[in-house]
Amino acid sequence: MTEATPKLYILNRNYSSWSLRAWIALRTLNIKFDTVELIISSDNETKDLFTPEANALMARAGPTGKVPALHVTKPNGENHIIFESLAIMEYLAEEYPSLWPTDKYERAYARSLASEMATGFGPLRNYAMNIRAKYPFDAALYTPAVEKNLIRISAIWEELRSKAAQNKETDKGYLFGRFTALDAMYAPLHHRLNGYSLQDKIQGKHAQAYTQHMLNSPEMQEWTKASKLEPWIIPSDELYHVPSLIK
Repeated sequence: MTEATPKLYILNRNYSSWSLRAWIALRTLNIKFDTVELIISSDNETKDLFTPEANALMARAGPTGKVPALHVTKPNGENHIIFESLAIMEYLAEEYPSLWPTDKYERAYARSLASEMATGFGPLRNYAMNIRAKYPFDAALYTPAVEKNLIRISAIWEELRSKAAQNKETDKGYLFGRFTALDAMYAPLHHRLNGYSLQDKIQGKHAQAYTQHMLNSPEMQEWTKASKLEPWIIPSDELYHVPSLIK
């Protein structure tokens, strides 16, 4: 019996930061999968996030009505849904252990940092990912809380990259040398830095080089190219249309 191809449910590529995390992990691991893109747009029946029509569409992804959601087929033929980006990473790591560092202490550290990214950095995540957009630096949005987030991010990236760069034989430019789930978790942040002219706020030469390396990676370039071809607009994800984000 031929194993069914996994299906990854995502939202519009241009905006969906969580979708990017799971997608880039699958692509970097060269896993064969199909992408099911759920399109929310001001010019179709969904109109915007959180409308009844949008909620009905998102319910196709899984029980939480959120993306990403990876649909796989069990050996007995039953469909199984893995939701939440970190859960998808852990599922993939069962078969592809290279998705986390080899050393158990580094692996625990990577998981700690991935969890911090998943649940923290709220002020920085107020900059909605919008790959098509390129805004000048906005001092009104750059609050002390955002600055604190970027200082923390800079310290993490500088620490890990300066250490990985010492091993020139194995270093591939990622946080632990090779690509791991932690790189996937930070992936949307590089688009935020680029789109809102925040790259020069990253401190440290290794950290700055890392964000450029991620943006230039083949997988990120593939996602970026597809995003820029999308015509759809999600009003709630257009930052300057959401006054509540300015605090």
